[in-house]
Amino acid sequence: MFAHALLWAALAQDGTAGTTTETDGASVNASSTEVQVTAPPSRPTQPSVCDDWKARGLPEGPASPGYGHADMTAGRRACPRTELGLGGTLGLIVDRPNFYGNIGAQGVLFGSYALGPRTEVFGTLAFIDYQQVIGALTQSSLSVGDLTLGVNRGLYASGSLTGALTVRLLLPTASNIPNSRTFGADVGHAVSLRATSWLEVHGFVGAGFTLGLSAAPLPGLNLIGLVGAQVSPVSWFALVVDLSGGLASRSSFAPTLALRFRIGELGIELGATRPLAGTDRHLVIGGARFSWRF
Repeated sequence: MFAHALLWAALAQDGTAGTTTETDGASVNASSTEVQVTAPPSRPTQPSVCDDWKARGLPEGPASPGYGHADMTAGRRACPRTELGLGGTLGLIVDRPNFYGNIGAQGVLFGSYALGPRTEVFGTLAFIDYQQVIGALTQSSLSVGDLTLGVNRGLYASGSLTGALTVRLLLPTASNIPNSRTFGADVGHAVSLRATSWLEVHGFVGAGFTLGLSAAPLPGLNLIGLVGAQVSPVSWFALVVDLSGGLASRSSFAPTLALRFRIGELGIELGATRPLAGTDRHLVIGGARFSWRF
């Protein structure tokens, strides 16, 4: 009996010599003074405001038809994208009391590159500009249009709201005005509210200037304000309604309607705008854009 008791005591001592206990995520070896701490699992990364979009290829932000040089007096989206696109605009002026008409058409190449989740560089070139004036003297012209280069920088992002600062330069590439070239710049603030998965509300305010580089320089001040919304009931279609107002060489207050479609990474926009008030004489401006998002 005494021998059996000694044998059981020896087995019990050997069984507890290497026992390991765990306390609050720390593993402690009874035969060693080393403590191993296990890190808690990391939390999943939440998507940013700009990542929360209906579909990558679907265009976003304000509609594109504008009233100025290239995209100088047009609103800008708040979120960066990397894309390349081709488009065109057609504007019609009918002024019967003054027996004046104008047909203006432009071919536009545009693109942007996202340097990061908050920064984007972009550019717009009217690579062809056609103007036909109908009046006492009918004449037409075909030339290179305007070029703008800019940068978009995110300022804040909170919940479903984000805002960005836009700086844009107008370079004197257009030759559609004899003996004159136009230079300019503007700065603006774009905001986007992703209210739901199918509704985005956007706005833009900006101010800038243009200067005609000629024997008699004609400086001009540009102001623009825009508010609008995009409804995306499905991932391949969206409806955009914008209201914009501007004070420039021609003032305007106009609604804009655009239909947007997506085929994979290809985005399509068909839009039109018509001034309801102001000195701008356009009867209507229509445009189409095709963009591929990378």
